[in-house]
Amino acid sequence: MKTKLLSLLLAALLLASGLLVGCAGGEQGGGATNGGVVTGGEAQDPAEIYDAEIKNLNGHEFRFYVSDHTLEHWQTKEVYAEAPNGDKVNDAVFQRNAQIAQTYNCTIAADKYVGIDCSQTLRDPLMAGEYVCDFIYGPAQKMIHLGSANLLTNFDELENIDLTKAWWDENLLRGMNIGGKTFYLNGSAGVTDDYSAWVGCFNKDYVKEYDADLDLYQVIIDGKWTIDLMYQIASATWKDVDGDGSMAYGVDRYGWVGDTIENYFMILGGGITVANFSANGDIDIPEQPKPEVLDAWSKLRPLLTSQYREVLDAPVHLRNGLATFAMGAAATTVLKSGQSKVNMGIIPVPKHSEEQDKYYSGVYYGTCNVYSVPITVENGSDWEANGFSSGAEQCAYFLEAFGYYSHIILKPAFYEQVMLKQNATDDQSAQIVELSLENKIYDPVYGYLWGGLGASFVQSGSGEKGQPNTDLNYDNLVALYTSRVKSARKAMNTYIEAINIQEVI
Repeated sequence: MKTKLLSLLLAALLLASGLLVGCAGGEQGGGATNGGVVTGGEAQDPAEIYDAEIKNLNGHEFRFYVSDHTLEHWQTKEVYAEAPNGDKVNDAVFQRNAQIAQTYNCTIAADKYVGIDCSQTLRDPLMAGEYVCDFIYGPAQKMIHLGSANLLTNFDELENIDLTKAWWDENLLRGMNIGGKTFYLNGSAGVTDDYSAWVGCFNKDYVKEYDADLDLYQVIIDGKWTIDLMYQIASATWKDVDGDGSMAYGVDRYGWVGDTIENYFMILGGGITVANFSANGDIDIPEQPKPEVLDAWSKLRPLLTSQYREVLDAPVHLRNGLATFAMGAAATTVLKSGQSKVNMGIIPVPKHSEEQDKYYSGVYYGTCNVYSVPITVENGSDWEANGFSSGAEQCAYFLEAFGYYSHIILKPAFYEQVMLKQNATDDQSAQIVELSLENKIYDPVYGYLWGGLGASFVQSGSGEKGQPNTDLNYDNLVALYTSRVKSARKAMNTYIEAINIQEVI
């Protein structure tokens, strides 16, 4: 379904109501940037400053191709909004788009596709050279198929976008773009990177049963929330609710609930990736698991194989009072915290030790969307008339503005009002959410499913779902890893070779 932004009318309405930030043309002075946003006279971080020349885009319609996910909390909401409706993200998107439309004389449209795999529907028309859209916004795990077919534009070659700016996530850029080319980006213009980052939650009353004087929030703030403490509390707060002498899912209370994927995300919680990254961005997959990975695997064993762990993808069990702790993507923990029937709080993924410098949150590539520009934008119209050397440069110019205005309009609305305030379970949980998501970590080995190597952590450790205290597979990690590393390296190198094929003239 295609929707359009009626730019001039909406911008006029917003200007009249005082909702827009800045003004058309962006007069400089008093600390304003060319974008017309007044920043004051104080010195600013250069990465926060948008100083691109304001250009008249002569009514160009920028078309986005976005996912219409079947699950409401994964649907794409950050690209287009039909009208204000009271929802904080929707209204911020509407305001941002109207600001951009009015400033640059352009419109924004969104074409939605069903499901999550845009590569299946776009590959053939792109291979045929058809103009289909200006931007694709889809899950990184699927977008890599278009990148490997050289159907996406390399942002590194474009002059009208600056990937060092604060509105682009440098950790995402490093973790999702390999082989010396940048096809995928996100940052302030997206929300799914936060939705897809791992966060935990806990039942405050059960923690009080463990220690009435324990202030878990203060422990977290002091940097002392660790896997050892989580294990201690989880092991002390389970309960045979029906008293039949055995533990049953959905009936009895477990110390913590987490699917087998948590085995991997607990590793990332130590700030550890399966792959090695060099200072210049090169990536290497070691023949054997790194020593720090094996050390983390050893430390995690009591927690991951605990008989008081419910091996199930069901954070709802915590919200119904059947677990002390749960882990999962922020979309299924933080965003659904308001549905909880219990006294619930938020926790980061625990540190591996108190000496660890920060809390880290791994990001799942299957739901984290990225922005890409298809190579067929060159077959679109009007980019030359608008003063650009290519269709890709026109898209880059627009996307830089899109990222910047998202940084000052969408990000505060989403992060501060939605992730923090609307879903806050108490006065302190907002601070904990912010702390939990401050350091997102991206590992392409599992993210891109190379050779099933990342799945070695999922298939080892905790046994099958519904079988708690099953650690028979735990020592299989090294054997699984070594049996798959060759395939993983091949998949990675095949991708790198494919995107670096030089056209023969």
